[in-house]
Amino acid sequence: MGRRRRGRKSVLDDFFDMLYEMTGYFWQVGAVATALLLSLSFSTYQWVDNLNSAGNLRTNLTVLIENYGWILYLLPLIILVLAFIFGIKTYDSYRNGRY
Repeated sequence: MGRRRRGRKSVLDDFFDMLYEMTGYFWQVGAVATALLLSLSFSTYQWVDNLNSAGNLRTNLTVLIENYGWILYLLPLIILVLAFIFGIKTYDSYRNGRY
């Protein structure tokens, strides 16, 4: 039921694979994906920064955030790396289609 079959990818993995492949054919798709990922990375960074700086907030995650708050910054960093990968593929696709 809830098990994944061996070698089968998730829907999100399939979506990013399809988007990456389409970027090779249409650089505009990659430009939009890069812009959206950069925007998502920036907004995620602001969210994490606000979460770390909220000293008066007492939740179950407070101890975790106080001790390992730097780990939360990995989320915007991962999204930024994805944007960088899409940006490189977009530039390559633009250059190959242009010349």
